[in-house]
Amino acid sequence: MDTTLKTPFSTTAPAFSYNYNYVFKNYFFMDLNNDIVLDKNIQKKENALQYFPVSLFGSTVALAGLGIAFKQSAVIFGLPKELGTIVAVLGWCVFLLLIVCYGIKFVRYPDKVMAELKHPVQANFLGTFFISAVLLAGLAVPYCLLLAQITWLAGALGGLVYMYVLTSRLFRGDLNVLDAVPPTLIPGLTVLNAATTGISMGFGWFGDEIDTIMFSLGIAYVFTFFVIISYRLVHRAPVIPFLVPTLLLMSAPFTVSFICYMTRITSIDAFGSVLFYFGFFIYVVLFFNVFKKGLKFMISWWGACFSTGALANASLKYAFISKDPMVRDVAGAMLALLVVLITITAYLSLRNLFSGKLLRPS
Repeated sequence: MDTTLKTPFSTTAPAFSYNYNYVFKNYFFMDLNNDIVLDKNIQKKENALQYFPVSLFGSTVALAGLGIAFKQSAVIFGLPKELGTIVAVLGWCVFLLLIVCYGIKFVRYPDKVMAELKHPVQANFLGTFFISAVLLAGLAVPYCLLLAQITWLAGALGGLVYMYVLTSRLFRGDLNVLDAVPPTLIPGLTVLNAATTGISMGFGWFGDEIDTIMFSLGIAYVFTFFVIISYRLVHRAPVIPFLVPTLLLMSAPFTVSFICYMTRITSIDAFGSVLFYFGFFIYVVLFFNVFKKGLKFMISWWGACFSTGALANASLKYAFISKDPMVRDVAGAMLALLVVLITITAYLSLRNLFSGKLLRPS
């Protein structure tokens, strides 16, 4: 009987050939398969970045709004000033991280970015990047005026160009009326927020004139599209589930306009009161239409956080100027709601991120 195949150490050609193939197939090929699986896992994680949505910048808008609210609360309620500083630093860190992530997406997946920016609805969320820039610039003023000015200029000028491009696209016609949804308000809210924080940049008369221009463009834009969007919401089919939390943006034209308006006068007049109270009314009406049983977590929750932050800051501004105790209580309640909503949304965002559910195809 032939015994040349019994040992892997045989020096005969058949045995050597057999044993080489055995070792190769059972060890080297197994490792190669493991490497392939590992490469696929790495590729899967890298590919997830192509689904990184620009709407995630809504998180930094919300954090910046919370930082501003804490700064105002330090004066009204005596809260520690450090709270505003901590949130501002956190907002800047998240903002820079998101810029890096979206920058990588732009370099590696430019077709995905262009598809997002050409989309009739998704393109509006780019405004959250510019809003983040101007709000965080306002928070940076006490610590580094030059950084604040550069960031504000980039956000304000970029926001104006962005508003021009989207407005020009709208007037080309042939758009689906169902695409008239609350995020359409974001371009106007971008320049309104820039006008609000621009007063603290110290640009003198030139800056004041730029702020006036942006206030004029922004308030006319948001009021015009508030009417159009309201018509669509009343007479057409409900918005898709992803856009449900953004319904609270319908209050932002009034609350953000109020905050911006109050940077130009020293006391609350009738127009200011109309802006504030109607914005508060719209928010309350839509809040119970949004947060009801069955609502699932989505990235668009950050839109609800941004809207809540706008109302909270408007309430704090109204309470500080009017000294009205009732409005002061409302401001305290809105601040508490803002903290709770941002905390829950941030927790769910991080949980979905680490579980792989956040960055995936829509």
